[in-house]
Amino acid sequence: MGLTPLDVVKLLPRTNCGECGEVSCLAFAVAVLSGKRSPRDCPYLDPTLLAIPGEKTPDSELEQTRRILREIRQEVAGLDFSRLAPALGIEERGGRLYLPYLDGTVELTPEDARRLDGQELDPRDKILLYNYVRFQGKAPLSGTFVGLEAFPHSVSKVATLRRYAEEKMARALEQDESGLRRALSVFRVKELPGEADLAFEVWVLPRVPLRIYYWRGSPEEGLSPQVKVLYDLRATEYLDLESLVFCAERFTERWIEVGECSSG
Repeated sequence: MGLTPLDVVKLLPRTNCGECGEVSCLAFAVAVLSGKRSPRDCPYLDPTLLAIPGEKTPDSELEQTRRILREIRQEVAGLDFSRLAPALGIEERGGRLYLPYLDGTVELTPEDARRLDGQELDPRDKILLYNYVRFQGKAPLSGTFVGLEAFPHSVSKVATLRRYAEEKMARALEQDESGLRRALSVFRVKELPGEADLAFEVWVLPRVPLRIYYWRGSPEEGLSPQVKVLYDLRATEYLDLESLVFCAERFTERWIEVGECSSG
């Protein structure tokens, strides 16, 4: 006999928090079993606890990533790089694009993308970079920053951002704030003094700035460290919501990597 919604509910927090985008944990369980939702959409559920028919294994996820990369490359191959480069804030030379990305620069062609310093790019990075080019920058940035929750249809993405970026940064800063402060020097960063215990604007891509605010909290008052990530109000003119969340995730991972190297 297969899983029932109640079997899935037993693995959920049963708080009906709505962070998955469903009205209740039971509704989420039904959506998972019907294939409309992935277990990964609940930030409090370990997806390895469920064996859902049709749910992707790590191998199938890798193949899907490769397929998406092939498809998006084909889309980008038909674009006029010299025409779209100015709107994206990047340089075009001889049919190649040069994009500042995180702490390096990427050379992008219709065939591949590579960091000029020789560091490996994950296939997910390449999808993000080609997607940035594919969007073509539809409107100038506003200069106004908002939380991800301000964008339509963002409920489940807000939970992902919190789990894989904001909470992860807060824990890392609590453990080694001085090392991470030093590590910021390798990124394209503008500090925002006086707005939090640590506040800065970091440019993941030329038209994708993130504003990151960190408050240390107070153990005496029962307040834990907190991080909040903000996006430009027109960020979705340059990337879709999932890619915008990935920008914050990827910056978090890379910042912590650089911080660990500088501390070591």
